Amino acid sequence: MELWRTQDVLRRALPSPPARVLDVGGGTGVHAEWLVADGYEVELLDPVPLHVERARALPGVTARLGDARDLPLPDASADAVLLLGPLYHLPGRADRIAALAEARRVVRLEGAFWLYGDVDDWLDAPERRRLMLDAQRTLERVPSLLGVSGHLLTLARRPA
Repeated sequence: MELWRTQDVLRRALPSPPARVLDVGGGTGVHAEWLVADGYEVELLDPVPLHVERARALPGVTARLGDARDLPLPDASADAVLLLGPLYHLPGRADRIAALAEARRVVRLEGAFWLYGDVDDWLDAPERRRLMLDAQRTLERVPSLLGVSGHLLTLARRPA
């Protein structure tokens, strides 16, 4: 049930393929495999060499060793970041915060403009691109508007 439920939620929440998904702590690739089949470009990172070896054997999956707290990727290099394992395998608060901060760093956040669909025409025209980027910079300073992004990072804490 967990696999089917995860697939259901991710298929509704992820940007449409083709998009670049980083599966951090993805193990042997149980999710990476179906994501690739759905048309996503998937890179899996895991700290366990045997997991990475098995994930690399899956067609279309790029896999390498990596730690959720220190992702070996440039800023804004993924359309979505999955942390389906690290947040329960990292019991310490500082480690979880580090993993979440790294996920935030490497994910692209395009804000409200994803609602317009294909914005390539805007991005190809320097003046229009400047207007879009200026508007985006303004929007990112308004906390109540952060939720209009196509990529959300949600945190939950159980009351003590």
